[in-house]
Amino acid sequence: MIQFTQEEREELKKRAQRQPKVVANLKKNVQEVMEREVKVPKTGIANWSLYYYCPVCSVQLEFEWDKEHAHRCPACGKEYTGEPYDSSWWGLANGRNYNAAHEMGLIYAATGEKEYAQKCVEILLAYAKHYPDYQVHGNIPYNGPGRSGAQTLDEANFQRHLAMAYDLVEETMTEEEKMYVRDRMFLPGAEFLKEHRHNQLHNHEVIIDAAIAIIGMIFGRDDLIRFAVYETYGILYQLEHGMLPHHVWFEGSFGYHFYALTSFFDFEKFAIHTKHSHMDHPNYLAMMEVILPYIQPDGDFPMLNDTTYGHTNSSFYLYEFAYRHMKKDSLLWVLHQLYKNTERSNVESFFYGVETLPPVPSNFEEENRKNNYHTEVGTYGHTILRGKDGRYLLFKHDTYGGEHDHYDRLGISYMAYGKRLCVDMGTTGYGAVLHYDYYKNTGTHNTVVIGEENQSPASCRLVQYKEQDDVTYVTAVCDWGAPYTMPDSFTIVQWKEENYKQVKMTRKIAWTDEYFAEAFYVSGADEELTVDWLMHVKGEWENKQGTPMDSAFSQKKPFSHFHDVIQTKETMIRTCFEEITTDIYCADLGGERFVAKGYDNPSTTDLNHVIERRRGENCCYLHVVESHKKDAVIEDVSFKQGEAGWSVCVTKKNGEKQILDLGIENE
Repeated sequence: MIQFTQEEREELKKRAQRQPKVVANLKKNVQEVMEREVKVPKTGIANWSLYYYCPVCSVQLEFEWDKEHAHRCPACGKEYTGEPYDSSWWGLANGRNYNAAHEMGLIYAATGEKEYAQKCVEILLAYAKHYPDYQVHGNIPYNGPGRSGAQTLDEANFQRHLAMAYDLVEETMTEEEKMYVRDRMFLPGAEFLKEHRHNQLHNHEVIIDAAIAIIGMIFGRDDLIRFAVYETYGILYQLEHGMLPHHVWFEGSFGYHFYALTSFFDFEKFAIHTKHSHMDHPNYLAMMEVILPYIQPDGDFPMLNDTTYGHTNSSFYLYEFAYRHMKKDSLLWVLHQLYKNTERSNVESFFYGVETLPPVPSNFEEENRKNNYHTEVGTYGHTILRGKDGRYLLFKHDTYGGEHDHYDRLGISYMAYGKRLCVDMGTTGYGAVLHYDYYKNTGTHNTVVIGEENQSPASCRLVQYKEQDDVTYVTAVCDWGAPYTMPDSFTIVQWKEENYKQVKMTRKIAWTDEYFAEAFYVSGADEELTVDWLMHVKGEWENKQGTPMDSAFSQKKPFSHFHDVIQTKETMIRTCFEEITTDIYCADLGGERFVAKGYDNPSTTDLNHVIERRRGENCCYLHVVESHKKDAVIEDVSFKQGEAGWSVCVTKKNGEKQILDLGIENE
């Protein structure tokens, strides 16, 4: 066994006695597969599991082992048959099998109960029997083909999980069984992955490299290890080139930041006792620590780009393995946050964590968690602003991140009272219609869109961060006329470059504890194109006055999904979500203003989209946003243009006036 030393195995058996709940939960996880006859596909039929979504509701269908030809939507109750659902069912079945096999191996390692090892071996042999007959298939966007599944990513997950399971139970197998799975499944699988790994930076390549390297270590294939770990686009290359200067994974999504780290760590968990481990590489610690200032008041991660709900659910548990080997207070703090409301009784802590977590130094939170955060002025990245009553704003002034980005440079996400009021919605399953039609578009983000087409790739710059009296000023620029280099990662064009090629956008935010003001300047747009400022807000529109539109707002996606569109002259849009009222004060600078309903995430609920539409080479949008319970702080808002640019005067109910500077300095 490579994953655990003999000493560690003895410790696991002691932990199993002290923490029977972890083992019991693992047994519960695998019970259905354990008690059933092993069911694997006999041919390469398994399709992309992300096609297993209701085309109406964009929510995942219900998987049942006995219903491989009937698939029910839990939201609308409709039952689907045929393709792509039947073959996608097999993709999910494969995942349940290989996850169960791995967990059975862990149970055996912790308890020595041979029936779990035997069932694990049975699954390995069943797949090895049919693997040579799995045809190369799949035509999934951004992915190479697979054999056990419809994409190379599926193949890598399949091979890695089963290889780790094999390592755990190999001592119970006969030599004939070992050669059988090696020669019919693992080595052919590794060669297939080598052939289809793309030469690019990507979380997929990390997963593929991890699978190849683990198989190479198990069977003593130095050529596989060299290819997967040390060569260009191998694990070390991905680690050293995939992390941006501000320590976020280049794809710009925390879902994929941790998805990549999970695969890096799957390799490290296997290699930790070998010469091929690089757990002391500084980029691992940097990627683990960077998340601290981003954690929202609700304790979760921001839903940036292609992050789906649940995508980051297990991310905090990675800190168990990281802390065990790095012993950093920052990692320890994350674990203590995790276990404030959750028992420390899980697989990661049991198999990969320290026995007992020490306390965090008392001054850690005061020094590291309560302040604002921003990347260095002159560079790209993010700014996090915090205020009282759970106020939180993330300003996205980063660089385009490839496949999993959402074309929303200079976008913002805003929370108050710990509630997600105006945040990035992330996305749904990639096989669902609304992924490309709705969520993955500039028009469903809190930024500006030109000509109703997605922003083309570009890089932003933070040009100002200043704390003055009780106000924090943050200004960032995105200039599509500036030189730009695409990331070293394959991308399908889903934007309109000509709409943005001469455009420059500048967004300035003036942040206070109780409200914030913003100015959004756009120059260089084609005068024939619409220039739309957008902000989506949870809740019901309270001061609903205006003229309903007789026809659809637009035929273009995502605007074609908007409904109940009302053109309004109101300069204060008020919405109420639960007990929180959010007021958006708008400067009346001409053009049109609309409020429309659109999908929230999940798409079974709605939210409001506020759209300010103008035309012209130069456009400016000015707003003040306040969220409050019961009584508002703000009595009145007025905007004024002077020689130094725009400013806003906020008059509070107590009579106090505050002037906020919304002008932009020469860069």
